[in-house]
Amino acid sequence: MALSTEARSALISALEGNGIRVYDTMPAVPKPPAIVIIPDSPWIIPERVGSSLNYRVRWRVLVVISPRNNEAATTDIEDAIDTVLANIPATMNVEQVNAPQLQDTGAQGSVLTTEINVSAHWKE
Repeated sequence: MALSTEARSALISALEGNGIRVYDTMPAVPKPPAIVIIPDSPWIIPERVGSSLNYRVRWRVLVVISPRNNEAATTDIEDAIDTVLANIPATMNVEQVNAPQLQDTGAQGSVLTTEINVSAHWKE
């Protein structure tokens, strides 16, 4: 199985069952609260160490929360980020957590999102 498939499957398995819907592809409009797992850029990075070739695959874990209750939105996204970070598999590295931002989804309204960048390593 490909590294990208294994890493995505591991993320999905680790993040499901926490009361937040997990999407493994970008839906037209994610229904909050949600986690969307999409490739990051660069996505797959080959790293040669001596004669062996290692790969690193990078993912963006997008945390999506409804901002409709402004007083609770900040706490809701912080709680969701804590849940995601606590459940990232030990075989993966959290590279960074970006600041929350308001995203317009058109006719559906707005959502509050945060990107968490993670990577997984694989040795050939």
